[in-house]
Amino acid sequence: MKKARWFTLALALGLLVPLLAVPEGKLAQPVSAGRNAAVMQAPLLGPFIEIWNDTPDNYNPAVAYNSLRDQYLAVWENDRGATRDIYARRVAGDGTLLSWFSVVSASNKWNWLPAVAYSPVQDEYLIVYAYNVSSTDYDLWARRVKWDGSWMSAEFPINQDADKQWYPAVAYNSTNDEYLVVYENYWAGGLRDIAAQRVKASDGSLLSWANIATAPGQVRRLPDVAYNAARNEYLIAYTYQHSPTDGDIYGKVASANLGTLSSEIHLVDNTFNQDTVALAAGPGEYLAVWEDGPSLTHRTIYGRRVSGAGTLHPFVPIIDLSGEACVEPDLAYGTVYGYLVSWRWAGGDHVNGRFVKPGQDSTWGDWFNIDSYVGSHRSPALACAPSGDCLVVEESKYVAGDYDIWGRFVKPYRVYLPLVLRNFQ
Repeated sequence: MKKARWFTLALALGLLVPLLAVPEGKLAQPVSAGRNAAVMQAPLLGPFIEIWNDTPDNYNPAVAYNSLRDQYLAVWENDRGATRDIYARRVAGDGTLLSWFSVVSASNKWNWLPAVAYSPVQDEYLIVYAYNVSSTDYDLWARRVKWDGSWMSAEFPINQDADKQWYPAVAYNSTNDEYLVVYENYWAGGLRDIAAQRVKASDGSLLSWANIATAPGQVRRLPDVAYNAARNEYLIAYTYQHSPTDGDIYGKVASANLGTLSSEIHLVDNTFNQDTVALAAGPGEYLAVWEDGPSLTHRTIYGRRVSGAGTLHPFVPIIDLSGEACVEPDLAYGTVYGYLVSWRWAGGDHVNGRFVKPGQDSTWGDWFNIDSYVGSHRSPALACAPSGDCLVVEESKYVAGDYDIWGRFVKPYRVYLPLVLRNFQ
């Protein structure tokens, strides 16, 4: 007589992330979700990664994903008072810290406000930053950087006009293998407008330039840009400042060669003060998120999808903690969970996150903590791999001392069904 036996194997797969030197108790910080949490939809959070820790303050991180090598490049500014330099560090997809290098340094000068994008065709990054020529003259410069930092091009200017060019953002065009750098011009007379410069990825040569939006006496500031591969177009968005207490989010769709610009799109236009827009491109669409709200002490994060053609969808409330301030939004797109939106809760200087599915005008799951450890954590920036793993990079200060650069992976849950084997004897 044959006897049947059943064996059930519970397959639990995970990523091994090295345990790094972190403040006591930080690795044990729980993965906590927001109020009324949808716990089953909360993502997995990796250990904290100490990307950079030294005596000076470190500010304004940005990050890009290397799709050929499953790596991330974090860039930031290292503040030594009269001197600010741009540093960079590679982080592997499993959290391993790789090489770091100095991108640019000039004694008693500020190189600051870095932005970064990656070209898989060249296996290189473009790192853009502001350079303080004087207290009244800021220029934009850039370097092409090989994937491992072993080679960097000479610095080259993006814009050296008079007055201030600053707050750059950069997107990679996968169709033409080029970058688009957008930035704010701040002129001595008070005019602030938005401009864009195309950069050829293979050699850094400057292609066409365009003034995206300007008008006498008007203020447009703090731009961001995202590239739509399905249409070979960009969405460029920014704050249109009517008054010190009334800012709106406007934007334009730009063709790849900047030869065609749409009329100005009013993503949000009301009496509240909207600011600090961030963009990401999904499948044939964009998601814009921004700070919103009636006062400095009550700031919310709102979002809105924009079709590739510039059509506006309904508003998406990302987070509203009544009477509290949620600020500094950023976002990125991954194919598993869609858009990951991050922000800083100013009440405790914590970094939080929430997902928005592409093609939907609502959030997915509740919000969750990314970093609620004791101290101050701010200016989150993020990049996502197609697998859905996202690296969130931030400025962090633990109770006393200076701001350093830390990171943490937000990972989608992967469901593995039990494997049932039948063995006959």
